[in-house]
Amino acid sequence: MLPIILHNDMSILYVEDDQATREAVSRMLMAVVATVYTAANGREGLETYRIHTPDVVVTDIRMPVMDGIEMVREIRRLRADCQVIVLTAFSDTEYLLDCVSIGINHYIIKPVDFAKLVEAINQCCDYVNLKRRLSKQDETLNLLSQAMKQAPASVLITDLQGAIEYVNTTFTKVTGYSAEEVIGRNPCLLKSGLNPPELYQGLWNSIKGGEEWECELANCRKDGQVYWELAKFCPLRNSAGVTIKYLKVSQDITERKHYEESLRYLSTHDSLTNLYNRAYFEAEMSRLAASRDFPVSIVIADVDGLKMVNDNYGHDEGDRLIRTAAELLLTAFRAGDVVSRIGGDEFAVLLPHTDHETAQAAVQRIIHEECRPRKEKDGYSRGLSLGVATAYEASEIYAALKLADRRMYQDKYDKKHRVTPHDQPEDDGIAGD
Repeated sequence: MLPIILHNDMSILYVEDDQATREAVSRMLMAVVATVYTAANGREGLETYRIHTPDVVVTDIRMPVMDGIEMVREIRRLRADCQVIVLTAFSDTEYLLDCVSIGINHYIIKPVDFAKLVEAINQCCDYVNLKRRLSKQDETLNLLSQAMKQAPASVLITDLQGAIEYVNTTFTKVTGYSAEEVIGRNPCLLKSGLNPPELYQGLWNSIKGGEEWECELANCRKDGQVYWELAKFCPLRNSAGVTIKYLKVSQDITERKHYEESLRYLSTHDSLTNLYNRAYFEAEMSRLAASRDFPVSIVIADVDGLKMVNDNYGHDEGDRLIRTAAELLLTAFRAGDVVSRIGGDEFAVLLPHTDHETAQAAVQRIIHEECRPRKEKDGYSRGLSLGVATAYEASEIYAALKLADRRMYQDKYDKKHRVTPHDQPEDDGIAGD
């Protein structure tokens, strides 16, 4: 006899009109499966099936009220792939053809060889288990598909040549492209032109080599707007470990990048004038000291009369005066020069590759009539005290800064002592403190 395999998660419906046989066989079946339901005829068996939906049906053919063949036909209408084993003492061709027509899985002649019955049950249970596994896999795949489709991250899958085969809903929302517009196309349609070619080369080298790759990308939406994403690329392998697809999962980080850019800007710029701040100026001083950008000239400028304006006209007017001075300096110097506000009323300008004569010419543009600020109708004048010095090598740069500062204060002192109330010019832009 074959070894009995106990199927703890299976159930059987056994239909037999002979009570003694039904009781004897059902006791043996209990050693094979976890649950055995019994019925005395086809109608009773059909009702039991409707209530419990057992995994396997074992039935006699000739029974009162409803025979086994008719019962199986009705059961197959309820579940087409229900596993059925027929036990009968009749081997007539008529019954064999009926069994074939309704797709009976196993046909066993009485008296029943229990080993053969167990073997048939095992085969039926194997089929049921396979169906369960496939159903579970289908359910898992369906859940994964739904999860991927609705995931908050953008998902893109390509073939080995880079042709897009799948995108999820988030991808279409982020990029503005529908799935139909991108399937079959290369992801390069998202290129913004802002990413270096080396980045793409490193990406492809990694995933073709079976490795993952993560980076930040500036890509382009369908409407031309640039967006940033944190993207992860990886190869997808089959059961044999062979790469068959490429996967990209990405998160839109545009807002974060804008926030980071704002923080970087605020960390290096003065909020009132939008000029570089003292921290950036000092960092540039250190960078220039280690560079080959000499000669480097430094201009120090201080707003004249700011305290008087703040005291007499308020800080809003004082702020306007500071902004006006900032605009004046930006006008006088080159775009590549570093114009900074390094104190309340003090500015500093770094001019790389600039000798003393060129720097002095820039200062003269501020002093000359075309750049000189006018006297305001409110009765006070705007002006800047200026000092300039030049470093011709790295060891001189900080000494040049101090010298420019001293010359600025000397200019302020000179103007303060040469301008008197009775001879102050109407449009003199040099108002002392």
